[in-house]
Amino acid sequence: MIPLVILDLDGTMIGSSGQVAADVWAAVDLARADGMKLAVCTGRPGLGTALRAAKRLGPSNPHVFQSGAHLAFPDGETLKASSLREAAALKLVKHARTLGLVLEMYTPHHLYVERKTPMSEAHAKLLGVAAIVRDLSDVAANEPVVRAQWVLRPDQEEAAAAITVDDVTVSRATSPGLPDTLFVSLTRKGVSKGSAVRDLAAHFKVPLEHAMAVGDTTGDLPMLELVGYPVVMGNGQEVLKERFERVVGDVDAGGVIEALDLARRLKP
Repeated sequence: MIPLVILDLDGTMIGSSGQVAADVWAAVDLARADGMKLAVCTGRPGLGTALRAAKRLGPSNPHVFQSGAHLAFPDGETLKASSLREAAALKLVKHARTLGLVLEMYTPHHLYVERKTPMSEAHAKLLGVAAIVRDLSDVAANEPVVRAQWVLRPDQEEAAAAITVDDVTVSRATSPGLPDTLFVSLTRKGVSKGSAVRDLAAHFKVPLEHAMAVGDTTGDLPMLELVGYPVVMGNGQEVLKERFERVVGDVDAGGVIEALDLARRLKP
């Protein structure tokens, strides 16, 4: 059995329904009963749907939120957090105002937006949280911003990317729950799902070569590259399916159940 399995949420555990299916939870319960350690590694904040998933997967162990910028326990205790530099956050705010794009800012426990739009509200609903409207310059200057995120239509990505921001790591993600929306996360340079998975494996005292990670987008690539058993969802991006040998079914067909069953059968 693989001792530690790290699971992305959107496109991996969460499909087009926006929730984790009952048969996925049944597979999770079997894996945990066998003694497997399970952890979330998501771009989502540790709130709402992601927090509920973390509590079910591992109520007493840490999980990775905010694309690696926040490593925390389900009870809210932070194990590690990495914040954006104020200058970088302020530059993003200025760019968002100039172009009228949706920019979200996350602290360890809150989601902030400068104005609510149909796109931002749809995303907040998907996350299961309420966005707080606030001057984002004030947030950048006075709060620990662990992640900023563009919420975009695909045709807006080029405009958002036109700005150069030093000292950040950029990652892209999608969600079956909002198929026409693109999420571009910005965390502090060097912070990614991969950096957080290193810390997570160290916490569990499990060698990375004995761990499995399951994901579907290039935002998951840093963690897939690190572990001994990378698994890509059938709905995953082609670049990942071409690179990694283990590919399971589509998220809406229970592909993650297949991955958990594989983890129970493999011997590291």
